[in-house]
Amino acid sequence: MTILQNTLFFTGNNIMIYILFILGFVILVKGADYLIDGVVELATLFGVSPLFIGLSVAALGTSAPEAAVSIKAAVISHSTISFGNILGSNMANIGLVIGLGALLYTISGRKSTIKKEIPYSLLITLILLFLVRDDWFTGRTPTLSRIDGGILIIFFFIYLFYLYRMALSDRRKLLLDKDLSSIKYTRKELLKASGLTLGGILGVIYGAKLVVDNAINIAYVWGISEALISVTVVALCTSLPELVTSFTAAKKGMSDIAIGNVVGSNIFNILFVLGLTSIIRPIQFPVGSFIDLLIIIAVTILLLLFIFTRRMVSRKEGGVLLFSYFLYIVFVILRG
Repeated sequence: MTILQNTLFFTGNNIMIYILFILGFVILVKGADYLIDGVVELATLFGVSPLFIGLSVAALGTSAPEAAVSIKAAVISHSTISFGNILGSNMANIGLVIGLGALLYTISGRKSTIKKEIPYSLLITLILLFLVRDDWFTGRTPTLSRIDGGILIIFFFIYLFYLYRMALSDRRKLLLDKDLSSIKYTRKELLKASGLTLGGILGVIYGAKLVVDNAINIAYVWGISEALISVTVVALCTSLPELVTSFTAAKKGMSDIAIGNVVGSNIFNILFVLGLTSIIRPIQFPVGSFIDLLIIIAVTILLLLFIFTRRMVSRKEGGVLLFSYFLYIVFVILRG
């Protein structure tokens, strides 16, 4: 880029790109703060665990940017962005969010996280690899068809059923522990918790949209390719809700929400976002995505092993995950 182009980049309307980019971060952080406060209150009111909230409400809310970007990209025939966005986001959720979170705060998980949630996330990633394996090995452009998308949606409903059973179990346990016949709350308490949660989700989504839109504009001005943008800039920016929300949860001592948000988001990304997107329009995968999927499978196994040892991710282990993410980014950049 020439000196003249650099000068023009920081003048006029281009300055607004940076202003909106920073404003998006501010809204995103504040939205995450409200979201965590709201979901914690909802968990208390309905008698469910913070992990359930992290795997469901928080995960769905923070996955909204990935869904919006991927579905929009598929509709306008930019499926490279759809798939690259999901792969990059899932890698960022484990490597960056959990890795950096473990360096700053304590990231621990319940027994069910080790036995069910993380293994399910690993399983569906393997299923995604299986659905398009023939195309990769025959040299044809790998494609996630509408039938494949339907299979992913079926697994999504299985996950929703699991969450429903978890909520019932949490509520039953609370009633037994406190010897209650029912859980009571006032309308004012419900409105407050719902308002905080909804406001937080809207703040997270809108803040992330400002960041993503302006980050893409900046990347295009600097001449970065669409494939590279999808796996790095777009994926990183759409993972910001998970990053900020998980950090906020860990800072407030809600480690279950922090890890539940990440694992739940990865599950939502593959099953709901990719499933729905491929039903709308079949997704063509970049050829190099086979390696990306193998890397994500490897770091998911690594996360499972780390939590399995002591039900927590130590600072050293967090450093390993974070380093893995940076190696992945370097790999993607060198690959072009």
